[in-house]
Amino acid sequence: MKTWLGLLAAPTVVLGAQSADYALVQFACRWGTPAPLCVVSAAGFLFSAGATYLAFQQWRAVSGPFAASYEARGARAASMAFAAMVVGALCTLIQLTMWFPQWLLSPCR
Repeated sequence: MKTWLGLLAAPTVVLGAQSADYALVQFACRWGTPAPLCVVSAAGFLFSAGATYLAFQQWRAVSGPFAASYEARGARAASMAFAAMVVGALCTLIQLTMWFPQWLLSPCR
């Protein structure tokens, strides 16, 4: 489950946070504060970072030195956990870069 959070859930949450931010722009402009946008972006960032950390833990748990005559299935879990860690880290970076302009620009622009 830790692997699938990084591979599938993190990109889904980042795209969902972007959609929610677009939907909340009118409310944020009406209220005069970017707080709703920042809350959604912070939740997406924390989820992506948490999924990346869980994938990292899974990778550390299943990876190890394999013998020269290893079976392919033994390395599969480590490979999937590593891929989940990379995808989760990329999603965390993307969420941070989408959140950054909210600190600088008004939602009414």
